[in-house]
Amino acid sequence: MALPSFTFLLAAVLLQVCQGAVGSTCDPHVLTVYKVLVQTFWSRDVFPKQYPEWRPPAQWSKVVGRSHDPSFHLFHVGEVASDGLKQFAELSQTDILDAQSQGEGGVFDEFIAPPVTQGVGETQAQFFVDGNHTKVSMMSRVVPSPDWFIGVDSLELCVEGNWIDSVVLEVDPMDAGTDNGFTFTSPNWPTVPKKPVTRITSQSPDHPANSFYYPDRDQHPPLATFHIVKVKEYQLRHTFSGSFNQAPSKKYTTDDRHDGGNSGVLQDFEVSNSILETSSVVTTPEAPEKKGDQAIMNDIVDKFKKFRKNRRGRKMGRRRSRAPRDCRLSEWSEWSSCSKTCGIGEQIRTRTVVRHSRRGGRPCPSLQETQWCGSSKDCDHKYFDW
Repeated sequence: MALPSFTFLLAAVLLQVCQGAVGSTCDPHVLTVYKVLVQTFWSRDVFPKQYPEWRPPAQWSKVVGRSHDPSFHLFHVGEVASDGLKQFAELSQTDILDAQSQGEGGVFDEFIAPPVTQGVGETQAQFFVDGNHTKVSMMSRVVPSPDWFIGVDSLELCVEGNWIDSVVLEVDPMDAGTDNGFTFTSPNWPTVPKKPVTRITSQSPDHPANSFYYPDRDQHPPLATFHIVKVKEYQLRHTFSGSFNQAPSKKYTTDDRHDGGNSGVLQDFEVSNSILETSSVVTTPEAPEKKGDQAIMNDIVDKFKKFRKNRRGRKMGRRRSRAPRDCRLSEWSEWSSCSKTCGIGEQIRTRTVVRHSRRGGRPCPSLQETQWCGSSKDCDHKYFDW
């Protein structure tokens, strides 16, 4: 896709972003919510040529979007359209695109915005990204048209380790390359074989029948804009695990939420009975020289200390003769069901300690893992009303 005009943020930085020159280093444990506001300016005053007013009048399909990693493309200029793009650009249908579930093929979140039922209007949606899925792509079909649409291809939202706060993209119409029609209401005339996706400008395609052909203009006024704004960030729950080298020992997890939720602490103690070392005092016949009571007590104390020292030495010797014992864990459980039926939630899996570590062996690692799950595609818009 040829680079759109940028009316917010530094153009040089965003040029690097769209070309993939700026690497993504955002924290994968941070879930970020963005809002996209799509504003359309398709009016008879701005685009008078062959402006459609009935059967059907000028309007826009729903906006179809995906947040994703670099391996995914909803569309890409210079590449032949997928079957899913062909179906959407010609018929506004998304059956093929929807067949790829969230979480597959590099897709993180699927989202839609309602259609705009006239040429001039606006619509909006919200979507999620994380540090492993920092790009967003979206598109809306020009209705009526042979196979034309507007869209954003793989916009990078993470720049130098930070999420972009706001950006506005001005877009031109795109040709999916699957239909040969030149006008808004031209009959279906399939392109065989399909041609690569191209950008429609005021002078290209340079055919007088083309509905967007305006040879007296250097470029089109904006047909639409995509205004993308960061709304909120969430921190994925952190999991901590204590060491099991000492007795009594304790393992615990802390539920640390940035949304103000209650923090819960799970404690599981391994109780070890302490052993009190005692010694019997044996009375013996008195020595020829009778000792005072204090001298006798001092002798008993000295003998007890010596006895305890010798016993401790024997125990330490036995410990040193045995090899360290590493912690051993069970297999991971299955992932739990998603915590949210609408939007992005969390899934948890756990494991248990089969054998604690001893004598300096490898301590037990984390007993719990958490990952993102779910999608905002089918949510009611009130879900995002903070």
